[in-house]
Amino acid sequence: MLTNFWEELTTNEIKKLNRKTVLIFPFSSIEQHGPHLPLNTDKKILEGILLEFNKKYSSNKYIIMPEVYFGSASEHSNFEGTISIDSLEFISHTLSILENVCKLKFKNILLLNSHGGQISHIDIIAKELKSEFNINIVKGNYFLFDQFKGIISTKEKEFGYHGGDFETSIMLYLFPNLVRQSKISKHKLSPDYLSSKTISYEKNIKKTWLTNELSKSGIIGDPTNANAVKGKKIVDKVVIFLKKIIIEMYN
Repeated sequence: MLTNFWEELTTNEIKKLNRKTVLIFPFSSIEQHGPHLPLNTDKKILEGILLEFNKKYSSNKYIIMPEVYFGSASEHSNFEGTISIDSLEFISHTLSILENVCKLKFKNILLLNSHGGQISHIDIIAKELKSEFNINIVKGNYFLFDQFKGIISTKEKEFGYHGGDFETSIMLYLFPNLVRQSKISKHKLSPDYLSSKTISYEKNIKKTWLTNELSKSGIIGDPTNANAVKGKKIVDKVVIFLKKIIIEMYN
């Protein structure tokens, strides 16, 4: 096979694909990431991860599908540049895309997500497709593949989840030219950090929130310690996990 990218194949080549082939559907978002990261941060991170994965582990066991990158990001709608699709429309639109592929009798689908605000949406999408087509569907959020201990501090990983050390380090490795490094400055962690309240923003009993309620800048976390070395280590770990997922799904 000349390529692992669906859109680069011909219709005849699609017809010949083994129906066990794992179809990787990337999901991201176009949303604010503060003053130092671009609106397409989630999109570029997933794009970069999949390019690295394909370079290291190209095989006939998977195909990378076109990315669904207009996502549900209404929590960021108070910041200019964010383009968000209504939650119900996002679910309906995505189902209509994936149903086309399910009807072709492919048996393995991986929904790979890079935007935390639409995890619940993808859960619903997967459940509906499983119910209708009874195929193997796996959901994965790359930032939850691992705790990345020894790379990112535990408090930053858990309470610095938007534009902080984690995402900034990845972008400095994958697309350093897109990072406005002169704009990087210290920002606060989530209000959940050191809070003893029962109701939280990201723990078990959650309060629905808009980003501007947590951060005036749009950043939740501290990107000042970010660097490309950390970013490479994170991406390398994610790529290893992706390989394991594909092998388990295919076999």
